[in-house]
Amino acid sequence: MTHSLKTNSCLPIWYLLENEGGIIGCAGLITNDFISRIDLCPWVCALYIEEDYRGKSLGEKLLLKLKEDTKIVGFDNLYLCTDHVGYYEKYGFVYISDGYHPRGSSSRIYKANLIKL
Repeated sequence: MTHSLKTNSCLPIWYLLENEGGIIGCAGLITNDFISRIDLCPWVCALYIEEDYRGKSLGEKLLLKLKEDTKIVGFDNLYLCTDHVGYYEKYGFVYISDGYHPRGSSSRIYKANLIKL
């Protein structure tokens, strides 16, 4: 995260949600999420909301911000890999295939088209 503050590159970008000085959520935009589809970029990573703050649409707000910023820097699509089924679909992500991690496990790959934003 520290290095991303000093780079001239548009990625990575890190997002934090705070409440009264404490971090309650986060997400990132990165060039690759350690998955076999290195031809796809950029990727959502590390989306997390503290348990006490879940159910308040904070994950949705982070995803909308990531989509907006991804489009602003010139990308037409945004990707993520996950084992969760049913969450990201609510926010415009569509399953496209499975991808493989360096140690052999797999995850579902999702894509959000940003052209309509």
